[in-house]
Amino acid sequence: MKGMEEIDVDYPEDVIAVGAKGKKEARMLRSKGADFVVYGYLDVESGKMLGKYSVLLKNERGEIEQFIIVPTAGGRELVVKHTTEKKPARRGIYDERNQTTVYF
Repeated sequence: MKGMEEIDVDYPEDVIAVGAKGKKEARMLRSKGADFVVYGYLDVESGKMLGKYSVLLKNERGEIEQFIIVPTAGGRELVVKHTTEKKPARRGIYDERNQTTVYF
């Protein structure tokens, strides 16, 4: 044993995103409904959840609004990105509880 337990989890390619710093992150489901999904990001190398998360909202025209929220040093949360996709890309999000990939 090397003092630290190695994380050996293979996430489906559909759930892998590349963060702003170029690191691979897995999208991990927090909650979902008919017209929304909330997911956090897990650092694939360390196996640790990152503090940031995304909220996707689907409007009546089928467009997707994405809000990326990150924690600040002062304990608040800040929306750092807001985009609207008229032709949304299909995103895979890992549902850890059911060990499956959900799509939104």
